[in-house]
Amino acid sequence: MALSVEKEIRNFGIVPATTAFINGTPKVGLEVDEIKVLASSQNKNKVSRRDIPYTMANGLHGGTTISGTMILSHKAGIKVFATGGLGGVHRGGENTMDISADLEELSRTPVAVVCAGPKSILDIRRTNEYLETKGVFVGTFGDKGTNIPGFYTADSGVKSPYNFSSFESAAKIIHQGNSFQLGSGYLFCIPPPENVALESSLINSVIEQANLDAKERGISGKELTPFLLKRINESTNGQSVNSNIQFVLNNARAASQIAIELSKLECPNTIFTPQLNIPTDLTANGDITLTLDSLVVGSVGLDSLCQLKESSVRLNDSNPSNITTSIGGVGYNVANESFKNGNKSLGFISAVGKDIYGEKITSGIKLAHCFIKRLPDLKTSQYISFHDSQGELIIASSDMKIIEKLPFDYVEKVVRQVSPKALLLDCNLSEDLISKISKIDSDFKLIVEPTSSSKSTRLSDATDVFLITPTVAELKSIYDSFDTKGKFDLDYWFPVVDLLGLDGSFRTRVENLVSRNPQYKEILAKGIVQMGTSLLPYIENIVIKDGANGIFFLSIHENIDVVENSSKAEFSLKSRGRNNSGVLFEHYKVPPFTGEVLNVTGAGDAIAGILLHEISQNVDIFKKKERENVFEIAQNSALKKITN
Repeated sequence: MALSVEKEIRNFGIVPATTAFINGTPKVGLEVDEIKVLASSQNKNKVSRRDIPYTMANGLHGGTTISGTMILSHKAGIKVFATGGLGGVHRGGENTMDISADLEELSRTPVAVVCAGPKSILDIRRTNEYLETKGVFVGTFGDKGTNIPGFYTADSGVKSPYNFSSFESAAKIIHQGNSFQLGSGYLFCIPPPENVALESSLINSVIEQANLDAKERGISGKELTPFLLKRINESTNGQSVNSNIQFVLNNARAASQIAIELSKLECPNTIFTPQLNIPTDLTANGDITLTLDSLVVGSVGLDSLCQLKESSVRLNDSNPSNITTSIGGVGYNVANESFKNGNKSLGFISAVGKDIYGEKITSGIKLAHCFIKRLPDLKTSQYISFHDSQGELIIASSDMKIIEKLPFDYVEKVVRQVSPKALLLDCNLSEDLISKISKIDSDFKLIVEPTSSSKSTRLSDATDVFLITPTVAELKSIYDSFDTKGKFDLDYWFPVVDLLGLDGSFRTRVENLVSRNPQYKEILAKGIVQMGTSLLPYIENIVIKDGANGIFFLSIHENIDVVENSSKAEFSLKSRGRNNSGVLFEHYKVPPFTGEVLNVTGAGDAIAGILLHEISQNVDIFKKKERENVFEIAQNSALKKITN
């Protein structure tokens, strides 16, 4: 439940912080693994004010009560927190003096508690009287005259001292109380929604009987509340637990909006902008309720770009430069470009370390659906590039080891549950992980962004690859890696090449093209045709990025006759083999543009991001004439990325 609550809070652009004690250490903000440890631990303490020193001294795990949470929140500077129900005066408390420490804490710690009212098992009228004696503000959300809710029930029958009709009003109350330095807390009660609230008559009868049973067994103190709640759960066949979860989520939404309004009052010159994205791990049980059209699995890191001010490089010396830092990584860049160009049904899987760079990344990511695995024993990825004064890359250095350790079972779980139509991965992933992802038996089109010449060889064991997007240098590395592994000597490869009609006549047509247009001599010199066609039996589509020369496109088709002709391609050649199978080979030049090229970093990522989106919307796009528009959009996106 804690992870679901954190997600609700993040939806408002708020940073959540679940509190607890882990091995005796007070924590404000838990990692997913810590939440799981706390939830599964059989030996944990219930921590209120009196229990804190004992818990710390003995290194215990502990969940915090409202009292304990208020203390940790105040020490961390948190002024609003959400919970389920308030502790209070137990029934018969006038004789037993069984009164929750939550009430005393509200009188001495200036934190606002947002809840669904005192728990129904309590004497709510006496709880309200006690809070009045202690000088604690109590307000209920609703019109004037709305009664205090009774946690499980929307109306306890007890009049609320005050009502507030907006979250802005609640924030003003907190702000004025803090400005006057009263030093006490605030209780804001949010009546539960009607569709999840329980009937008062049912709850009251169950509580009456449970209290009698507790008295007979001598159960009191901090053991009483768990006993009563367990009996309610049993008597309602689990309905009370589901209601409890929904109440907490509802309270979290209210608390988030109060916190936003309070922030506006405390920082009037700050503009609050809710985040679009929620970097998050899987929920505790691994369930994801949404499906997505596209998914990217790849690196995210902190990028530092150094562009020299002078025209020449001074080796073995410091070079004056303009230096900028941003969130990068091939996978993230592709996902971000795709998202910015309209791909809202997009997920991103990656990994960061438990360090300052990881925190900077997770707080600054601008994507709608993220599944970021935190690996505390590894460093967050970093990339540093050096460019000349014209923006051309001189040299770069990267430390991307963490993404190679991304657990396959984590990736597989997300892939299976979001069911993407298109999945893109970058070759910063390990060769083993790339191979395993390609073999997941889910119905997606696999796209591989080769990343670099050295890392592009990692895709050689991948299967069912729908598209790769290499540069010419990366294409050569991929070809060489396939050749080294003997993939062009296999019995499978020759029959496919023969079937596609990649014989002397096709090569003659390419040579004739070159003779008519000398500008295409580089096609043969670079080996684009020979390497690309050799790879087609293993890779269905190849988009070759050749910088200022534009895009070369090679694709294999079972029926070349259904492939529509392009009017925008500089040339479009088709081979025809047996059974109408064949290969399409096209060139699309760079569209006209104005402006100055600043640096070429990110151009290829922009192209891959556009292609990912288009494929997720139409898997047959490369058969259609519309592919020409897709390549134009992709190249314009790249130009926008690299020019001023």
